[in-house]
Amino acid sequence: MAQLRIETITYQTGKVYAELYYPDDAVIPLATTEPIFPNSDIAVQRANEMFENWMSLLREESK
Repeated sequence: MAQLRIETITYQTGKVYAELYYPDDAVIPLATTEPIFPNSDIAVQRANEMFENWMSLLREESK
């Protein structure tokens, strides 16, 4: 089963943004957030939540 990979980068402002890769071996990110997170842990948590919400919407649309 394909996995999600999240990489975080600290922007020059000190805020963190996340890049979401799906499947986990993808070279180009599926999505990139704005640099709005105070640290990498929160960026990963919120990125996971966003991805799960997006997947739920896709499942609902396919019904």
